[in-house]
Amino acid sequence: MNSIQYEELCRLFIADKFKLSVEEVQSLRIQNPKRPDLPEYHHQIDLRWEDGNELTENKYIANAKWRSSAKIEQGDVLLLQKVKEKVAANKAVMITNIGFTEGAEAAAKDEGIALHIVRPDFDHAILDLGLKDRKAIQTQFQKFSTTDKRPYTYKIVHRAFDLGIDVEGQSSDSGNMVTDLKAKVPTYSNRMTQPRSYTQKGQGGRGGPPTGGRGGSGKKGPGPSKGGGKPPRKR
Repeated sequence: MNSIQYEELCRLFIADKFKLSVEEVQSLRIQNPKRPDLPEYHHQIDLRWEDGNELTENKYIANAKWRSSAKIEQGDVLLLQKVKEKVAANKAVMITNIGFTEGAEAAAKDEGIALHIVRPDFDHAILDLGLKDRKAIQTQFQKFSTTDKRPYTYKIVHRAFDLGIDVEGQSSDSGNMVTDLKAKVPTYSNRMTQPRSYTQKGQGGRGGPPTGGRGGSGKKGPGPSKGGGKPPRKR
């Protein structure tokens, strides 16, 4: 199977899952937004499609990579994320037949890139490697298809469009993650220095209420006269 044949297999996969016609999943060259005094260049988009409703519209892109042995690496995922930003797509999917490195999976989860493994479910050795006509390739795939069986198998590695769901469809352990974050990230209450209470400041401290230190209690009243003078005469 060559790279064009694999793109066509992935086009059929996307069309099936999004309930689109094969023609609605396009292959395009999109010009990069032009900046003054900089050269022009284009982005090769393997697969592009849209869906939505009367309220919203989503634009998707996918990179389909046929590999003989090497897994998709972290750099491939980060490049797809950059292209997604450049062409203003809402979501991106990386598809391959082999698998993904740990770095690729980590980057995909961080960037929100979906990862899928799609493989031909027939002896692809019968395909003519020289065949690159896309319509002819789709015609061949239709011969391998039935209502109950499609010419591919697939495995979800990361459903980026349902973050928090793992490969088996079970909820990830997000509760523990939230707990850990709460323990590590300063909150409003523990980030600020707690003011001392009025009682604490008043223990003879500066500015606190007088407690009998220098200056007395602060209240002035009649007391014994200084110098030991005589008591007043009685009249």
